[in-house]
Amino acid sequence: MKIPIITAVSLAVVAAGAGAQEAAPAPGNKIAAISSCISLAGSGKLAEAAAEARAAEADFRSRVTRNPRDVESRVGLAQLLSQCILPSAEMMQKGELSAEALELLDQAIELQPDHWLARFVLANISDQSPPFLGRRKRAAQEYDILLRMQGDRNDNPLFARVFVSRGRQLSREGQVDSARVLWSRGLTLFPNDTELQKLNDGASSSPLAALPSPSAPQSAATPTLSAVEITASAAPRVASPSMKSVSRSEVLLTAGGAADVFQAVQMQPGATRVNEGGDVYTRGGDASETALVVNGGRLVSLGRFEGLSGSMFGALEPFVVRSVRYSSGGFSVKHGNSLSGVLEIETDGRPREQQKRFGLSLVQASGTIRSPLASNAGGWLSARLSHTGALLRTHGRTGEFTGAPRSAEIVGSIVMNPTPLTEVSATVIAESDESRRNMSAAGWRGSFDSRGDKQAVVLRSRWISESVPLVVRANLTASNRTSDWNFGVLSRERDERNGALRVDAEWEPSSGMLVRAGVEHGKHYREDAGSVPTAESVAPDAPFERLSGRENTTNAGSYVEGERSFGRLSVTTGIRTDRLAGESELTVDPRVAFSVQTGNWTTRFSGGLFHQGRWRGDTAIPDAGTPSGLPRLARHLVLGVERNSEGSLVKVETFVKQYDEYRTYGSGPAINQASARGIEILAQRAVGKLSGWVGYSLLDATSTLESGARVRSAFDITHSATASLTATVKRDWSIGTTVRYGTGAPYSPVVGSRTGSRGRIEPMYGELMSHRLPAYTRIDSRLMRYVPTRAFMLTTFAEVLNVTGRRNVASYTWDANYTRREPVPSFFSQRTFVIGGEVMLK
Repeated sequence: MKIPIITAVSLAVVAAGAGAQEAAPAPGNKIAAISSCISLAGSGKLAEAAAEARAAEADFRSRVTRNPRDVESRVGLAQLLSQCILPSAEMMQKGELSAEALELLDQAIELQPDHWLARFVLANISDQSPPFLGRRKRAAQEYDILLRMQGDRNDNPLFARVFVSRGRQLSREGQVDSARVLWSRGLTLFPNDTELQKLNDGASSSPLAALPSPSAPQSAATPTLSAVEITASAAPRVASPSMKSVSRSEVLLTAGGAADVFQAVQMQPGATRVNEGGDVYTRGGDASETALVVNGGRLVSLGRFEGLSGSMFGALEPFVVRSVRYSSGGFSVKHGNSLSGVLEIETDGRPREQQKRFGLSLVQASGTIRSPLASNAGGWLSARLSHTGALLRTHGRTGEFTGAPRSAEIVGSIVMNPTPLTEVSATVIAESDESRRNMSAAGWRGSFDSRGDKQAVVLRSRWISESVPLVVRANLTASNRTSDWNFGVLSRERDERNGALRVDAEWEPSSGMLVRAGVEHGKHYREDAGSVPTAESVAPDAPFERLSGRENTTNAGSYVEGERSFGRLSVTTGIRTDRLAGESELTVDPRVAFSVQTGNWTTRFSGGLFHQGRWRGDTAIPDAGTPSGLPRLARHLVLGVERNSEGSLVKVETFVKQYDEYRTYGSGPAINQASARGIEILAQRAVGKLSGWVGYSLLDATSTLESGARVRSAFDITHSATASLTATVKRDWSIGTTVRYGTGAPYSPVVGSRTGSRGRIEPMYGELMSHRLPAYTRIDSRLMRYVPTRAFMLTTFAEVLNVTGRRNVASYTWDANYTRREPVPSFFSQRTFVIGGEVMLK
């Protein structure tokens, strides 16, 4: 998807407009970044152009997020994405970048309909998009509007480009005479424009004395071109460290990520690679310590195929995910009831054009439809059916399952903009999954049958004041999750229902100052039925107790936070208070963050208190060999240094996290306190047609028992490393490889057995958490090809998971007498091949 380049001369015009104002240095620097990267792209230095654009992208995104009324930052970000980053991007990334740029420009035009530059960039992107997207008609409409806005003005060199581009459109459509008339009129206004001269020299020499205008000349009453003005803003930079962003294309393109949002997040530094599942463990903390937020609403879970060690995959189609932000520590007081991390997912916004997508692979079939519903509303719907039967048969693994894992999910949204400054949306998620796998665990070999159902509704609204810099957001969330497990004497059915109301406000009282505040209230209900073992065995003769209970609780919280910039220094301070779910007392969490920018270097520091309530699910099977307890307080200290320059990003963070205020949980030795500390390194680089990143985490996580003994945490994965490389071959081929390594998780060895008080054989453990599972190593590769046609885009892929066929061990199990140990292989412990493709069309 080749986008024509707006020359550096045109950007000088924009910069000149900015210079006429009282502008802070920062906006001028951003104008220079746009001008420089566009100039580089125009001279064919695509990698350098993308590098410069990436360096400025974060600041533009910050400005757009902080001030939804900021039209200029929207247009600037759209230019960076479409004119600087897109030309060198991989094919799938091109589509994502152009779609985001168009949405930003549409939003800018809705806020300011007479914004010439926004319409011009939008027209160029639409004009140069692949024919199957059907954007040429929109381009023609925008060019005609631009011609009406310009009239006979000739004081901006960019105006000539509209005559050139619209004339070429007319010529392609067979309207050659109309194209000649338009080019001639343009040359009259811009006699020194070389491109118009060439077009007119190549035209017929027939008389063109009377030059009818395709649009009425601009009258004196037409608004001035505010597009050439950049509004100064000293909006403070985000001071919080430990934030990782994962784009949709990264989720879809990363080899071994299974096109799954949660699997992609697990590859980021800060996420502890405890197992191959989809749950996110953060810096030595349990998965329940990482909050899941979708479109601003808190959800309990979006996992598929849940088992004793968590879920296997996520239940959210990546093709409707706009962005993923993962914070692994020191996060804002905006988020409460979370000890370790926050995973924020934003789904797609309002569709402004029709689009369809259909996919089929060895594992699943899916489809997505996007469509405008009115002039100010749009909706999208995506469905996915997964069935692993074909995969298991082709790999000779049907004997592992009595019922192949299968799932069905649907997610949809309607987004409306009653006015340019208000937005209302409703998002619905529904998922159902089932699997029956033969497995050996807890002294029993049999079929582990699981079934799960999830439903969630997220209502969201946003209101922007016309008179003051104030934004108010409100969220209403309702969700339900049902899980049903059957394995030996374990027969547990759990029904969880949650509802929450949240209101947030952002106010910018002065340049460089931002204040946030919010309140929230939630209700939670849980009902259990069935039976669970009271010993570490689920064998048919093992002791068990019946489940029949209902619990409910509420939570309430509020926070206030301020950000202030002092030149290169940015300071964020905040405090929140909560009455958490399952607790009776109030908690108070103060937090602070600093950031200092020096050239291409940014240093960040954050710390504070983080509380989480006891309202978390209990374990299904007792485990006396694992230290147990549920922490309710964590203290974070995070220090990070980052360099972002010349197409590369290097980030180093060190952290300390201390746990306290434990309550009884599980049947192992009770934990009194715990700590996790470590260092994380992330390096990203793009060179020509190669792009990749390397992440490494060093973690030291320990627990202090009530007895005073200090042992390894169950999630102490000392070394974690991931490297991913993608190469674009020619224009329509790409190949990617991902390599992962992780130290094995600690466990307590079984050194013998004894007869318990109930006459059953029980394990005897050696030194607690003194042994480790074998190290985890996996290599995955993916080959993709794109076949664009005038009617559609076909994308095909072939992927190999676990290329070397390494038999990674997920855990160990013992026979009923605890005399023989067997390794339990991970799900992808064999070399696995997956092929598929998808079609995208208008």
